[in-house]
Amino acid sequence: MIDQITIATSLAPGKNIDSQRTAVNSWQRIGFSIVSINSAEEIALLQPKFPDIEFLQVARDARTKFGKPYVYFDDVLAYFQGYGSGICGIVNSDIHLLREEIYPFVGKEAVNSLVYGSRVDVDTLENLQGQMLYDGFDYFFFDQQIISLYPQSELFIGLPCWDYWAVLIPLFNGIPVKKLVTSHAYHIKHQVNWDNRASQLLYKGVLLKYFKPLTAEAISPNYMLGLIHKYSVELNLNNDKNYGNNLPNWCLNIKKVINSEVEAKIIDDLMFVTNRH
Repeated sequence: MIDQITIATSLAPGKNIDSQRTAVNSWQRIGFSIVSINSAEEIALLQPKFPDIEFLQVARDARTKFGKPYVYFDDVLAYFQGYGSGICGIVNSDIHLLREEIYPFVGKEAVNSLVYGSRVDVDTLENLQGQMLYDGFDYFFFDQQIISLYPQSELFIGLPCWDYWAVLIPLFNGIPVKKLVTSHAYHIKHQVNWDNRASQLLYKGVLLKYFKPLTAEAISPNYMLGLIHKYSVELNLNNDKNYGNNLPNWCLNIKKVINSEVEAKIIDDLMFVTNRH
């Protein structure tokens, strides 16, 4: 029997409320428990519209840095650290999960691992023909035991870079990261206001603080993305079989560097600095 799996999200008053409600309803129908992590002001606006959702109030958010109350990725992990659920999920609030088999699937595949994937952009849920995005990730399911591997960060749910961070940290620690390539997570298209300033600040100030490129090519976010795809085990929801890269290949590619100044791990041309003296 699979233990209860909880999805943490951060519902947004400024987004399409009906779309978010349909999304979280889809998670509930499948069997997931749900908690939305928000500021006090957002909870006051959201709770009447989502009376059957558990809310967790946070004491800090991104308003002083980025003008909106995005919640810290670390605060979501802290919730799961104390919650006690064996398998944890983080899903963006407007992602519709439409296949019931995802629940037992991640309950099995996320043990001692991280399972992640990208959304399919569609015009409506009545027509699921759309395009899967490959340059970002929208859902994650992971073993509670890997939470302690994440260093403290200044990353936020809803802003760039946290999705790469979520996968890279387990990857550099030799934890299986598994990319679900089957279309099952859908997102209704809407206008996107991409924050280039936030993207640059978070990439340079957080990711490049920990991940040091060893070549000129490796300084690009596209290099990180390629590394993630290269060393992910691909999963297919339709037949429950792995294909593509396998775990031993990437474990052998993790090189450790320890000297008087630095403790680090290297995969290809990217070095993850775990400790500076």
